[in-house]
Amino acid sequence: MSASSTDALDAAIVSVGDYAVGNGAEAKNRVRLPLNYQLATRVQRVRMFGSAAVDLAWVAEGKTDACIMLSNNPWDTAAGVLIAREAGAVVTDIDGTPHTTKARATIAATPKILADLVELVTGAEKDADRSA
Repeated sequence: MSASSTDALDAAIVSVGDYAVGNGAEAKNRVRLPLNYQLATRVQRVRMFGSAAVDLAWVAEGKTDACIMLSNNPWDTAAGVLIAREAGAVVTDIDGTPHTTKARATIAATPKILADLVELVTGAEKDADRSA
């Protein structure tokens, strides 16, 4: 099992976590909407599988080049983070720092596109703050 070698964002297939529901969903989704727009205009394809385990396993297997989940529940991500890292992907928090069980988000990607993805997420957060 090996993460993909994609080195350009415009060639990347990126999966995203699902939208928030329930209490506070509107505020949480304020970042997801501009992020999906930014991704749709900058990457080859955007996918939503609805499972953190699938998102991370597919990055590890090279079926997708990255995944972005704007929430982080250790019980959803811990095993997948380990598998993705072992396969050569880099897994970080929303700000690009190493992912931990206390991370706010989970971003897993091939090393060469990670910085661009973190920049997109940061831009989406700024867009959401402006529209709040």
